[in-house]
Amino acid sequence: MFKKLAHGFTLVELLISAAILTFVLCGILITYSSCITLVKTSKNINSATNAAQAKIEEIRAYSFDDIVADYNSETYAVDDIPGSVLVIYADDANTELLKVTISVCWRQGNRVIGEDIDLDGVLDAGEDANGNGIIDSAVTLVTLITRPTA
Repeated sequence: MFKKLAHGFTLVELLISAAILTFVLCGILITYSSCITLVKTSKNINSATNAAQAKIEEIRAYSFDDIVADYNSETYAVDDIPGSVLVIYADDANTELLKVTISVCWRQGNRVIGEDIDLDGVLDAGEDANGNGIIDSAVTLVTLITRPTA
């Protein structure tokens, strides 16, 4: 009896669908942005870990008695991460074992990864969050080196 003459969408339906599409696209863009940040973080962690492992191997090849004098509190840059600092702590409290701790800190975007806020390789006031007296980071490697037996 009554025929529907109008075909298409009303203005209200178009506005609602546009709002839904806007929310979906914003969610996709936020996810994409987060993924890019995670990829960059993963790349930097991988580069920092490789640099720290290479430095540990360099230290292991060094003379046991000279490690503390030549490496303790030394800082180095990681080539793959601009503005990074690699810090070495050699604890010789035990005469037969040397505990070597290597931490890598770097700036990523507007935040610093690690406790060394100013990236100078020195533990300044307010930087030691856990109170252990050394710079900690997401990339901290610890190894023990034994004194060679004669």
